[in-house]
Amino acid sequence: MLIVCVAITAHYIDQNFNLQQELLAFEPIEGQHSGQNFANIVFNTLQEYDIKGKFFCVTTDNASNNFTMAKELQKLLADEGIQWDAKTNHIPCLAHIINLVVQKFLSSLAADEADNSSSFQSIIEKVRGVAKSIRGSYLRWEAFQRSCKSYGIEPMTIPLDITVRWNSTFLMLLQAVYLRRAIRRYVDDLDEELSELQLSEEEWEKVEVLLVFLLPFKRCTSRFECNRSYTEIDYVFFAYDTMYNHIDDVKAKLMSGNGIGALSCARYFLKSIEGMETILKRYYSKTQFPTVYGDGMILNPRTKLVIFNEDTWEDTASEEYSNACRRRFIQEYDNPPNNPSHQIGNGNKRSFNAYQEDPDFQQVLAERSSKRRRNDYDRYIEIPNDPDIFSSLGWWRQNGRLYPDLSRMARDVLPVPASGCAVEREFSISGRMAIWQRNRLGARTISDSMMYKAALRKTRTPMLSPEITDESDDVDSLTIPEREGNVPEEWIQNWWLKKLEKRPIRHEIVEMFHVSDGESELGGPEEDLYGDQINM
Repeated sequence: MLIVCVAITAHYIDQNFNLQQELLAFEPIEGQHSGQNFANIVFNTLQEYDIKGKFFCVTTDNASNNFTMAKELQKLLADEGIQWDAKTNHIPCLAHIINLVVQKFLSSLAADEADNSSSFQSIIEKVRGVAKSIRGSYLRWEAFQRSCKSYGIEPMTIPLDITVRWNSTFLMLLQAVYLRRAIRRYVDDLDEELSELQLSEEEWEKVEVLLVFLLPFKRCTSRFECNRSYTEIDYVFFAYDTMYNHIDDVKAKLMSGNGIGALSCARYFLKSIEGMETILKRYYSKTQFPTVYGDGMILNPRTKLVIFNEDTWEDTASEEYSNACRRRFIQEYDNPPNNPSHQIGNGNKRSFNAYQEDPDFQQVLAERSSKRRRNDYDRYIEIPNDPDIFSSLGWWRQNGRLYPDLSRMARDVLPVPASGCAVEREFSISGRMAIWQRNRLGARTISDSMMYKAALRKTRTPMLSPEITDESDDVDSLTIPEREGNVPEEWIQNWWLKKLEKRPIRHEIVEMFHVSDGESELGGPEEDLYGDQINM
């Protein structure tokens, strides 16, 4: 019996400016998977925890029933006297958007090149065939280990791709490029059995070109993983700018006839890129509402309004987003001078006022005091943004007392997740629980177990279980289990671009992507999305 559940996680910043994530519900779905049904589950969860009044944004994937859910949730909250706007406060998962965009590119590329014997699809199938062959028997695994050791490479398998996750295809090809020499020798040694899997120089070149093109998309995907130590919503505009600029540069090179434009696959590439760009633009239009996307970036002291100074933005964008953020701050967070929270001393004691019998004079003093007072937003925005700040949350932890009202706004805006990776993580955990050996677990048992495991994580005494990585559907039929090998630490921890430059991607492939001003689209190996150096 198939059991379908809805997972709900809460994201907030505590008083010490630590980012927190909590599993609130893991509910089995009864009846249709309609938006109305989903809305009832979310509403009941908010009611159970008594947090309806604190509800700010909801992040979901881009299924149509989730958009219906947001609209229905708006109605349910309105019945409780709570104003919540589904149009501005429903956040589409950016990781899911990138997946849709790149999947569109890959599928279009495969369809357009179907008549080509060295098509990207046939190349991917060859790499996948090699990966399965290595894990197909102990004898082949031993043969591949010998091939790796002959080049001084730690033996490791090639991760298989998953149809629904484009980055798994990226990782499979990336690992294959690293093991390229070992793969060539392995296939040569088993020529009679694997000759059809040998990749030519032209095919390896296509793999490298495909990898270099997909690098920024992989980089952006990796940034939105719902990490518990850094925020996401403040990176959304930078991610979109990175992807758009990369697409524009590659299109220009493809149409130039030089570099990648001289490759036989250039016309297929160009057509597929135009298709993915259409999808990207459609989802980017959802950020037009100047709410959490702009507010999150402005409230990050590293960035503030810096992106609006780029040529890709309108000259008035900086002022428009800043004014909108300031307006929301004043309406929802700015305390006027006569607010009790700004008064000093014991409220039970009546202070002496020599002019209390002169109400006109008191009113003049109050008006002048109000004009002289500069609110938190105005004082904060005048401070130059500092790219050397290691953590926006750390900055607010140290400086929040200087901007008490604005810090409350930062605590509301910055924890908004830009992706649904936290929920995906919960489903991965449940997948390790509801394995085939326990196929009679009931829906409520799974739900209760998930909540219990989440509670144990909070006590820092989690239930221990072996880590299981995502693999392809037919992975269970392979004899040799996945063996990642002794991958150097920097390959795991550093940014993907730095990892890639330690792999044997040929320099001439990278040169193909150089833009007209002589600067490489790839950037420096130690730069993040801001263009600043990483402190590892």
